[in-house]
Amino acid sequence: MLKLGKQTHYALVALFHLDQVDPGSRVSTHELSERYDIPEPHLGKVLQKLSRAGLLVAVKGVQGGYELNTSLRNLELGDLILALEPSPRRQSATPHTILNAFPSCYMQGMVREVESRVLDRLHHISLNELLTEMEVPEYRVFPLEMSL
Repeated sequence: MLKLGKQTHYALVALFHLDQVDPGSRVSTHELSERYDIPEPHLGKVLQKLSRAGLLVAVKGVQGGYELNTSLRNLELGDLILALEPSPRRQSATPHTILNAFPSCYMQGMVREVESRVLDRLHHISLNELLTEMEVPEYRVFPLEMSL
């Protein structure tokens, strides 16, 4: 089972929010953090990574904040995961007794193939597709006078 980390969850919340604001509008880390009850330091790191990956535009200063660099139609879940999640190959490999029954090179090749196929599938899921297929009202941006 694929398990997405907290950074990917935070990124999805931020991207879905930014998709709902007026084009050219910027949203601060503080505003997103308070609205969705996400720790501001963690969210800030996620938004910086998304900015470095070219998914967001970051503007510094009093009128600064983040805005989408492109429509969610042009962003895919696989790109988001590659920008945020550590590759299983980069994580420390703890040997598992069941896996010790197979030659190391066989297991590494099989794991790489599974990883490749999963990422290939994820690259074909647009974030816009996810947003439009979900019925998750907390990701929608409501006017300030409405409460969640």
